[in-house]
Amino acid sequence: MNTNYQEIDFLNSYSASTSVVPEVIERLICDLRKINYKQDEIDEIVLSMDEAVTNAIQETMKTNEIVPRRTSTDVTDRRDITVRYTISSDIFDATIIDHGQGLDIFNIINATPQTGSTNYINQIVSYATESEKCKIKVRLNGREITLRGIGAGLKIILNFMDSITIDLIDKEKILTQYVTEHTDGTIFNMKRKRRY
Repeated sequence: MNTNYQEIDFLNSYSASTSVVPEVIERLICDLRKINYKQDEIDEIVLSMDEAVTNAIQETMKTNEIVPRRTSTDVTDRRDITVRYTISSDIFDATIIDHGQGLDIFNIINATPQTGSTNYINQIVSYATESEKCKIKVRLNGREITLRGIGAGLKIILNFMDSITIDLIDKEKILTQYVTEHTDGTIFNMKRKRRY
């Protein structure tokens, strides 16, 4: 039995505001240091969490802007984000839940660069589907869907994490190959084994 094993669990919900990011990151850094993570590992985890939390806040803020308000004091329809992480001597595991429009897979597919040769596009698709497929999983209502091409933020996170799972919340429970107007948020999970 490992008597040096330590674990910290954190769970909290926040209003969708950019002022939340420094609060979450400061707490994360303190918790990583408590488990004696080295600075290189702290930097990689913090960069990934900063990106994920910022994206969740931005998506939820967009949704909050279009939520009709009955009165200026009525905030019952306002959306929050939830941040959960576990840090142990062995692993880092985090989940960020937002209530934005979700990952727009249809636009990601259409945003694949059209300039250059057909071979160039095939290389990008091949890279995204083959080398990243083993590290990233996207599901809509539990059904795995294909992701062809990803944004810079996900590439950054993939560089530092061992795996990412993105569950899209579809409030109408419509199984589609792309995100619909019914999408009600994202459950974003990332994991990595301790490296240093």
